[in-house]
Amino acid sequence: MLVFHLDRDRYAIDAAQVVSVLPLVRIKTIPQAPAAVAGLFDYRGELVPVIDLCQLALGRAARQLLSTRIIVVDYPGDDGRMRKLGLIAEQVLETLRRDAHQFEASGIDSPDASYLGPVVSDARGPIQLVGVAELLPESVRELLFKAAA
Repeated sequence: MLVFHLDRDRYAIDAAQVVSVLPLVRIKTIPQAPAAVAGLFDYRGELVPVIDLCQLALGRAARQLLSTRIIVVDYPGDDGRMRKLGLIAEQVLETLRRDAHQFEASGIDSPDASYLGPVVSDARGPIQLVGVAELLPESVRELLFKAAA
């Protein structure tokens, strides 16, 4: 699992979905896009859409810290193809070895944050799994992947 922070809380993404972890690069904005859509960037000759996880979850832009990164993930498209998606996240500093069966349901269901999955705990507290496939509502998927094409 790749671990990142949203304010003081820790979250994780399955490392099998991570293509690359990059420093912040110049991102081209998309006019009239939803607030969480940071824009597009060129990743090895491919235009990749980027969302800001802090904006999506907390309603504020990610801080430009030395540990703020773009996590490039494989995102399953509606057509079954895998597409690249950039996720801006703060404090991308560590990895964690846990099996999926070690995570437990959080007991809290938030329809507006269906990407928030089960939780595991360690000596420093809970870590919640983020479901990459559930991050984007259909309207945002359409916007991002049409813009990237």
